[in-house]
Amino acid sequence: MAVCELSKIFNVSYGTKLDMNKMTLSEDGVAFVSRTSKNNGVVACVKKQKGVTPLESGKITVTLGGTYVLSSFLQERPFYTAQNVAVLSPLCNLTREQKLYYCMCISSNRFRYSAFGREANRTIHELKVPILKDIPKWVQEINVSRFDDQDAPISHKIIPVPKAIELVRLDELFTVKNGIPSTGLVEHEERNAGLVMFIRPASTQLRTRRSFICSDAIDSSQVYPPESLFVSTNGEGSHTYSYVSTEKFVANSDVAVLLPKQRMSLETKIFYAKCISANRYRFSYGRKPKGEKLKKLMLPKFNVEMNNKVKEFMRSLKFSSTALLGKK
Repeated sequence: MAVCELSKIFNVSYGTKLDMNKMTLSEDGVAFVSRTSKNNGVVACVKKQKGVTPLESGKITVTLGGTYVLSSFLQERPFYTAQNVAVLSPLCNLTREQKLYYCMCISSNRFRYSAFGREANRTIHELKVPILKDIPKWVQEINVSRFDDQDAPISHKIIPVPKAIELVRLDELFTVKNGIPSTGLVEHEERNAGLVMFIRPASTQLRTRRSFICSDAIDSSQVYPPESLFVSTNGEGSHTYSYVSTEKFVANSDVAVLLPKQRMSLETKIFYAKCISANRYRFSYGRKPKGEKLKKLMLPKFNVEMNNKVKEFMRSLKFSSTALLGKK
């Protein structure tokens, strides 16, 4: 694969260089791109600044310094940029898929830099990327448009957060099942027939996947089905985070699985996962949410009518059309 300098494919500029602390927030305003690696780099929407024209959509932003150096995103709406953010404008016609491919190529060079050490301000132009004709064929075979509107809610009604009839202990709502130790288990990196996901504590659901293990090597009661609620009970940066599984799994000994004592909808489980995660401030690496400490967490209790309100509320949130796809 032949490569060239980034400046041969993009015009590199340094954006609007505005300061977020001088902006005025506005829900329907201009996207403000900062040096974050989340939410496409957008940290807020701000009022349009007098004398500062927002940058056009279709450009790529690249973080030049800080912890998330070279975080690269395709901006799909007009935007402003913070300090230390480069803006790439294609010198030739590029498809949406090709721009996203170059975002990936740019971000993969992060290992060459360090936060607050060797940053990319002076060398971004010289970064080596594949030439246009050597972009892999699979890039054009991907239809990213199918991911449009992934953040859409199922219901567009404005539903207030449901109020609980009372607060009760976690173990009044759920039976707590502890995971199993990894000692003696044969773990596999790749998914194959007969293997089941083995999860661990993590601060994001994606990272809870530790490996895959043979389901025949463990008691079947330790294999939990999709849509099971679980919580991390260990780890300095991962304790107390709670999620609802998307596939069957086995939990390790630093994860507790919560089995509802009464029938519970997927929406209600996701709601409770958020409630449990909100208790992170109560714990630390030295004070873990294990055993009795986990069981005595206070959670909202709902009657049948309010359970329906929870369901309506969850379906009014962004991304519910994706998270709850096909659920009645």
